Amino acid sequence: MNTSTGPHKCAMRGAFLIATAVTLAEPSARADEMVAVVLADKGMESMRMELSTMQIKPGKVTFNVTNTSQSLVHEFVVVKSDKPIESLLYNEDEKEIKEDALEVVNEIEDIEPGKSGTLTVNLEPGSYILLCNKAGHFKAGMVSHLTVIE
Repeated sequence: MNTSTGPHKCAMRGAFLIATAVTLAEPSARADEMVAVVLADKGMESMRMELSTMQIKPGKVTFNVTNTSQSLVHEFVVVKSDKPIESLLYNEDEKEIKEDALEVVNEIEDIEPGKSGTLTVNLEPGSYILLCNKAGHFKAGMVSHLTVIE
């Protein structure tokens, strides 16, 4: 006797289709943001920080940071700031930004040449400055801006 089209099989198929329809109708959770970051330099003369995007939604964000340098150690600092990058307080003697005067969200210290690191943080709407604060690196151009908007 073939039961593949019997009442039990039809009821099971119906229950499966209803469960599938309910699952598909539920709003899916917003995916976490991912930002790829490349720290690149040509020695101390020319440095840059490249972001895969400069604008994200608020919430959990993971920065995948790669140091492509041949010889220099870099770091990645996330700072919440509505001020222009040029207004950050710079210590000429130490050749660094004064981090104690900033709202530092978090950072990855000492990313060796050719290595990568990840940093996951929750970001609220606003403006953020991303920078390397190793001596001389900020002034050489290792800084970028990120905007978090609804």
